[in-house]
Amino acid sequence: MSGFTATYRRLLRREVVDICALIFIADVVTGVQTPLFPLYATSLGASLGLLGVITAVLGLGRLASALPIGILSDRLDRKTVLVAGMLLFALSFVAYALAPNAGWLVVPRVLQAAAMVSTFPLGVAYIGDVVEPRDRGAAIGVYTAAMGSGFAVGPLIGSWVAANDGYPAAYLVGASIAVAGAVFGALRLIRKRTHDGEPSLGSGLVNLRALRDLAQRPEMLMACIANVVMTLSMAGAIFTYFPVYARGVGISTVTIGSLFAWRSIASASGRIPMGSLSTRLPSHWTLVGVLVVEAVIDVAISRTASPVALTVLLILEGVGFGIFLVTGQAAVASAGGQRNRGAAVGMFWMAGSIGELFGPIALGLIAESAGLIAVFQTVAVAVAGGAALVAALGVTVAYRSRHLAGENPRQDRLVDVAAGDDANHSAVSGESFPSGRH
Repeated sequence: MSGFTATYRRLLRREVVDICALIFIADVVTGVQTPLFPLYATSLGASLGLLGVITAVLGLGRLASALPIGILSDRLDRKTVLVAGMLLFALSFVAYALAPNAGWLVVPRVLQAAAMVSTFPLGVAYIGDVVEPRDRGAAIGVYTAAMGSGFAVGPLIGSWVAANDGYPAAYLVGASIAVAGAVFGALRLIRKRTHDGEPSLGSGLVNLRALRDLAQRPEMLMACIANVVMTLSMAGAIFTYFPVYARGVGISTVTIGSLFAWRSIASASGRIPMGSLSTRLPSHWTLVGVLVVEAVIDVAISRTASPVALTVLLILEGVGFGIFLVTGQAAVASAGGQRNRGAAVGMFWMAGSIGELFGPIALGLIAESAGLIAVFQTVAVAVAGGAALVAALGVTVAYRSRHLAGENPRQDRLVDVAAGDDANHSAVSGESFPSGRH
């Protein structure tokens, strides 16, 4: 317990507290519009199929911008990109408020995609820049807890303002909060460039070989696969069609916002302890377990219309997502060094964007032809398939590791234990501070 306490005491400093505060504000902004967007789009005349297409624009924008923005942050600095992201949030929300019809919503979706990529994953990269390797798992837990807390506040603000003053007013409130976040980031974040001497994906236009090697690392590959199917469920089923489904069974706009708030509170509550556990638990089995639970929840949602049951299911889904978020980001912690950390988190977000791009389009067609219940059932099958694939990769990696460890047992027996300990101590004490994170 003393080590646990010492870890979090080390994290109570300006660099960590300020980035957590900024990301809290960013997720308040995102939360303002999340339960409202499907209802706003349909109020502007969007069909369920068109709703899926417009939703997918967010995934397309994230897919196109994640890696370039991550590389840009490696070449410039995290602070500049983070502040710019908050300003993009404000601009996108003003565009939402001014939308004359459903088709116009494509424009703010593109802007919001760039804003999300410029804030949430780069906040993790910023954490990696300013926190020692031994504390980064705990720091990510605190960081993602701040995200979840912001997302608990945002839906309450958005749904209350929308119920009283209309959807455009809610978006303008979100824009005002985003501007305040940009000012906070400009005043409080520190500007830290990446270190010289380490090869960087951003040193040229794009180092394709280094990028390929990064993508082939097992921890990166498993986390990205899990992110594809988790985002399919969250962005497609939960965020896009759950509000429509809930409204269809008689749940009010304010209550829907409250459901998402409770989901976020539950999700945030488990992220801090999970940050410490993420370095001790096998990441691939944790990801598999979360995906299996997600699939079961998707099926259960399709089989009930009870507000109480839906609340419980959404809370459980939030807890699972919180575990996934910490574990997935910790799994790619060693995939990129200091100079490639932005590229690594950009790649992770690109993977999620694939699920966010193709999922809502396909789910929109399913919703139009077979109804909303079929949407949740289809997502459950896809998520279960992703869990099986991650499990297969995990087993393969574990087998290869055991095989390599046993290749030369005779040589291992000849190694002097004391000399090995001394060599290991020297290597650890001489390790560069920033290496081995996102």
